[in-house]
Amino acid sequence: MGKSNFKEILLRTAVCAIACDGDIDDREKEALYNIEKNSPYFSSDDLSSTLDKLIENCMSSFQSFKDELFKSLDEVELNIVEELTLLEISFRIIAADEIEQESEQEFVINLRQHLKVESEIIRERFGVIDYLTKEESEFKSFDKTPDIETKEIKEKKK
Repeated sequence: MGKSNFKEILLRTAVCAIACDGDIDDREKEALYNIEKNSPYFSSDDLSSTLDKLIENCMSSFQSFKDELFKSLDEVELNIVEELTLLEISFRIIAADEIEQESEQEFVINLRQHLKVESEIIRERFGVIDYLTKEESEFKSFDKTPDIETKEIKEKKK
């Protein structure tokens, strides 16, 4: 994916992570501005005014802003590093105010559902994140079929 397209998705993801609890904490904004200054994706740009506009757009209609982000994630091909970067920035911003709200966890769960990176890679990179593991296990239980062979089913019917 092109660097500029990923940069936009990364910024939108970060802004959603800030706004998903309905409160834009100054520490979250500061974390975003620090990431913006220190990230190789942004280092050549000053994005302060862009970030302010994105935050304003997001707060005026969070649901549509988030829906647009997830739609764009479904339409692009990101590599593993880019997907992990989206998660990392979300985790850092959510942790910045030292309070992890349920709505923030839900945002990460929703974000995760739009990424293709394997759960094992996420665990290797970030460790076990209880709310992601719980959510995954609930869905995986529906995907797995028990190891019952057709022959066993026929025998039980007799």
